[in-house]
Amino acid sequence: MPAADPLARSFADARPVSFWLDDPARPEPLEPLRGDLRSDLAIVGAGFTGLWAAIEAKERDPGREVVVLEGGCVGWGASGRNGGFVSSSLTHGLENGLHRFPEGIEALERQGVANFDELLAAIERYGIA
Repeated sequence: MPAADPLARSFADARPVSFWLDDPARPEPLEPLRGDLRSDLAIVGAGFTGLWAAIEAKERDPGREVVVLEGGCVGWGASGRNGGFVSSSLTHGLENGLHRFPEGIEALERQGVANFDELLAAIERYGIA
């Protein structure tokens, strides 16, 4: 009888659940939106980018009505699967950026660092674990 595949054994107990959703203290999902809803800004997608856009929009204009729409649940997709890792790269790595955007790479790198700094500041400001 052949030995079991060591790679398959290493994933035997793995569950396809996002890091964020595997926490018993996670908030319960809200009811699906039914009917009409009016807002000043609608953001589609509750991943890192959508949630960040909502925070920025409210900080810039606290009176603005902002709604975030998500087809699954917050943190279920790619933003949840990465386990919280973030990078300042806007080009998926310097080498890729240099290859695709040689004239703009310096500006892209500066903007990426600024974005990263703002993310860290927001995490601190809102006490996000």
